[in-house]
Amino acid sequence: MPKIGMRMIKTSIAVAICLMIYLLRGKQGAPVFSTIAAVICMQPQMENSVKVAINRIIGTLIGAMIGLLVLAVLRFVPAEYEVVYHMMISIAIIPAMYITVVLKKTGAAAMAGVVLLSVTLSDGLYPPLTGAFYRAFETIIGIVVSLVVNVIHLPRGHREELFFVTGFDGALYDAKKGISPYSIFELNQLLEDGAKFTIATERTPASLLADIQDLHLKLPIIAMDGAVLYDVNEMRYLACNGISKEMTARIQTYLQQKNLHYFLNVLLQDVLLIYYQEFHNEEEQKLYERARSSPHRNYIHGEAPEDGIAVYFLLVLHMDEADMVEKEIRQLTGAEDLLFLRDTSETPPEYCHLKIYHKNATKEVMLRTLLEGVDGMGNRKVVAFGSNRNDISMLQWADLSYATADASAEVKAAVDYRLRKKHGDSIVYTMLQLYEPFVWQKIPQRRRKTIYEIKE
Repeated sequence: MPKIGMRMIKTSIAVAICLMIYLLRGKQGAPVFSTIAAVICMQPQMENSVKVAINRIIGTLIGAMIGLLVLAVLRFVPAEYEVVYHMMISIAIIPAMYITVVLKKTGAAAMAGVVLLSVTLSDGLYPPLTGAFYRAFETIIGIVVSLVVNVIHLPRGHREELFFVTGFDGALYDAKKGISPYSIFELNQLLEDGAKFTIATERTPASLLADIQDLHLKLPIIAMDGAVLYDVNEMRYLACNGISKEMTARIQTYLQQKNLHYFLNVLLQDVLLIYYQEFHNEEEQKLYERARSSPHRNYIHGEAPEDGIAVYFLLVLHMDEADMVEKEIRQLTGAEDLLFLRDTSETPPEYCHLKIYHKNATKEVMLRTLLEGVDGMGNRKVVAFGSNRNDISMLQWADLSYATADASAEVKAAVDYRLRKKHGDSIVYTMLQLYEPFVWQKIPQRRRKTIYEIKE
């Protein structure tokens, strides 16, 4: 079940205060209007509350004035002409809303219409002028109470020294639901407040962009298992730990001699291109058909040019065949500079995706590159979140690390803390607690030894 949010709590408090004011005034007025105003004006962001409050005040005053004018005119309409009475009230809606347009306060239009109707169609409990006054006055009470309650915050710290980084698939992003509205809203609030945050993913930048379009990221992302650093705002690659041309040629020669098909991801003039040949098995075909439908991927049938940077090879192989290929490529000259990764999340049990990178294509190395390349980031305390095996190097290097609830056993063994829930909301919620802790909250400390301390 979702948690009870602070907006709900503040709204309840504002309504209670409005009702207390009504009691202290000797039950004078109509508290329904103050409480409704308090509910509507309570917004997640203070600037939105002020905007709603201004619109509501303007709409209330306009509606009350037009309503009183209508009542003044209707005094001269005989009681038997009830149809005329209602027609005039209906027509009066037009000038009430039109005035808000002239004042460029269209957000107040609906409120102007509502107050006009409440004044002209009142139950006769109060005289027209008194009723209009109560409606306007009560509304303003509700608005003021809502703003005062919304501006009050419990005492919190502000830990600007923290740098947050999270894995994407299986962590922040859910394959069925994407990034939740809660996570998007709170992350954007943190980013607007100056929090340092980025994403580290095994995806290519292009395939990631469609799923993070609602996030207002300011820092580059770590992509392709840490092989590249990509600026999502300038749409360009800032760093790439690619395979050397000599090693690329050796691997290609070996694979061609073994008659093995491969996808070669090449960075050429700030564009990632994926070269492929004729498919050798059904799983390769499925991968291609599934991925090529994305407008963010650039597949080219043919040989890769020599002037590009080979980021990684991708092979779709039977497990036994993958064992053989990895073993034999490790025997090539210069193979000590390579990194081999396997992924079975998108293949049948007997198959895997075998990726071949440069050994420095890790999230940890590229995270170091990012921190060193951005001014003022060198002394940041890194807080990392992850769920997959390729997150481990980053999690071990971070000052503080968390694993999601459904992370692999290896990941859980490598971190300081384990989150209780699977989805990205738990990551964002933890970030909020760390970045803006209550003054009485104890700051989590590192529990584990890093891999470097273990070696020592």
